[in-house]
Amino acid sequence: MNKTNLKKIAMKDVAISISEDLGNGDITTNLLGKDKNNPSTAFVRSNEDAIFCGRIWFDSTFKYVQKKYGGTLKITWLKNDGDKIKAGQKICRIDAPLRTILISERTALNFIQFLSGISSKTRLYTEKIKSKKVKLLDTRKTIPGLRASQKYAVKCGGGFNHRHGLYDQVLIKENHITNKLISYEDFLKKINKKISFREVSIEVETLEELKILIQYKPKNVLLDNFSLLNIKKASKIINKNITSIEISGNINIKNIDKYSCLDIDFISIGDLTKNIRSIDLSMLIEK
Repeated sequence: MNKTNLKKIAMKDVAISISEDLGNGDITTNLLGKDKNNPSTAFVRSNEDAIFCGRIWFDSTFKYVQKKYGGTLKITWLKNDGDKIKAGQKICRIDAPLRTILISERTALNFIQFLSGISSKTRLYTEKIKSKKVKLLDTRKTIPGLRASQKYAVKCGGGFNHRHGLYDQVLIKENHITNKLISYEDFLKKINKKISFREVSIEVETLEELKILIQYKPKNVLLDNFSLLNIKKASKIINKNITSIEISGNINIKNIDKYSCLDIDFISIGDLTKNIRSIDLSMLIEK
């Protein structure tokens, strides 16, 4: 996804978030009277080591508020998305009216804390992968409405994006095969009449299913919840020149190194976007 599209998505995300926070107005800042229009300077600092992400959403927040209330705005960035940041480091400087800073602060920080959390977790996983040919993939296990931003953060952390939605890739999973009156092989024959298996990713749960599936030469096989031993057996059955191997299920930061040593192509992990601890960042206005 290019930056133009990301900016459009960020503006939509920001519009919802600012509306949620601001409502009919900032009643606390309004108490400051004319002082709320004073030119002010603020800095964002990191309070821990992390991989930074979210500039587009941060910028979009301030631009949205500036458009609403007017005044000048300048954000000077000291770090880029994907950069390592250390505790105590400044990330950016904001020059804007006091009201713009106060209204934008929490929404802007929420985005970069959240997205930096995803990038940081992704980097931890990628550093554990021992084989350079194995790619770490995200999943569709994202927060509703924030999938594009989360998948962008995964890329900033060194990971790769799996399909973005149900619309951009055929992926046949266990729950698609619900007719128990037909065999697994008959199901495959039925699908083969509708689409070429060279365009399909398909999940298997047993080695027996895999032996039937490989006759159709699928583009990608997803080995779901396979043990280390069975993944090794599966990789010997699959013709790697024709079909790529993806694994998922029961893989975490503690054991991914063992799986990444196997003869596979992809590891998909929902944990990258599902279980996120935001990074501790703060914004302080200079007195």
